[in-house]
Amino acid sequence: MILYIAEKPSVGRAVADVLPKPHQKGDGFIRVANGDVVTWCIGHLLEQAEPDAYDPEYKKWKKEHLPIIPTEWKHQVKSQTRSQFNAVKKLIKEADQLVNMGDPDRALLRFFY
Repeated sequence: MILYIAEKPSVGRAVADVLPKPHQKGDGFIRVANGDVVTWCIGHLLEQAEPDAYDPEYKKWKKEHLPIIPTEWKHQVKSQTRSQFNAVKKLIKEADQLVNMGDPDRALLRFFY
């Protein structure tokens, strides 16, 4: 199955419109007649982790902790978009081929694997 990952729902619907019909709507995706699937992100599925994700000492802000400059930036799934993140992650695991229909973002794809 080819999985098309669109930047947002409206782009996902536009992509699906040019793919074989009939379409079957799912929770966070559209399956087209040949079995391929179109899904989408909703705004930002991820956000930067809070400082205490790097060190519990950073839970309480102190001037002596600043600046906080991680060697590797951490991201976390936004609570508001968790269900769509999980839908995309599940579909990626089922896909044979991925087609990015949005801005390239290696950091985002890393979270789905």
